[in-house]
Amino acid sequence: MSERVIMYGKSSLTILRSLARELRSFTSNGKLLNKPLMQWILSEYRSNLVTSAQYCRGPNEMIWIGDTYLQYIRAQRVYRELTNKHQRREKTVQETADMIGFRLPQSTPDDKVN
Repeated sequence: MSERVIMYGKSSLTILRSLARELRSFTSNGKLLNKPLMQWILSEYRSNLVTSAQYCRGPNEMIWIGDTYLQYIRAQRVYRELTNKHQRREKTVQETADMIGFRLPQSTPDDKVN
């Protein structure tokens, strides 16, 4: 059978599972296996079971590529979460006036219009 290659303590199966977990956060309802991206990833994994013997690549190159994809997808998810959390709201009139150096008139209870 095929030999499991381990790089930096990560096996190819661990990276594949992590990729699937991260991709689930991007997809809406439906099976992940039916998505074209997941089908492509699985076909790449299947076609590169014995990478070093087939293509004269380093034994860990495909694991490194898979790990690189995983890090990119994780970074995109974290970026999206941080952007949603810290997204700037619309500035108030007072904040805008302070930013450009204007002073707004102070309103008093007597200024209310009936």
